[in-house]
Amino acid sequence: MNMNVSNYNNMLNNSFMHGQVYPTVLDHLRETMVDTMAKPKEVLVVTDEHGEAVVENFDDVATIHVYERMRETLVFLTNIDTPGMDRCI
Repeated sequence: MNMNVSNYNNMLNNSFMHGQVYPTVLDHLRETMVDTMAKPKEVLVVTDEHGEAVVENFDDVATIHVYERMRETLVFLTNIDTPGMDRCI
């Protein structure tokens, strides 16, 4: 079957899944991810005995890993549908 790119894109845009199902699913996914976003690495700034500001890092490897994956996923979702992401925020 010889199909050019414009015909394929037109067929894809008019398909039921691409036009009606996926946008709804992605909207729900975006909202859920933004609402349940993991916290980034926590930092506490304290003053030591000499009066200098010292930064203390709290390393929670599991939370940091979840945050990084969620951030990457939101970037991908933004690349797929930027106006949809704008509506979500």
